[in-house]
Amino acid sequence: MKPSSHETYTYYSTLSSKHQVTIPMKIREVLGAEPGDQVAFVYGENQEVTLKVKKKDALLSLFGTMPPRGDSRPMAWADIRKQAKEERMSKREKNEE
Repeated sequence: MKPSSHETYTYYSTLSSKHQVTIPMKIREVLGAEPGDQVAFVYGENQEVTLKVKKKDALLSLFGTMPPRGDSRPMAWADIRKQAKEERMSKREKNEE
């Protein structure tokens, strides 16, 4: 429900002991807010506060959900360099063939 330029709707929410509020369902619907989205409180003139929703980045929200490929045991820096050198040499040999 979107009010016309002349209509104003008021919804109430109670501030919790942790200083949190629940955004009323109608306001969430109008803003298109979903779990994981960020809500910005923009303070303007005349002591008015505007809510804006920043949609979560679907790709970034997946960060850290998958384990790394291959062997997940930590490697010493010298071993990492040795492995990289061996892989480069192997690729060069294949390219020469």
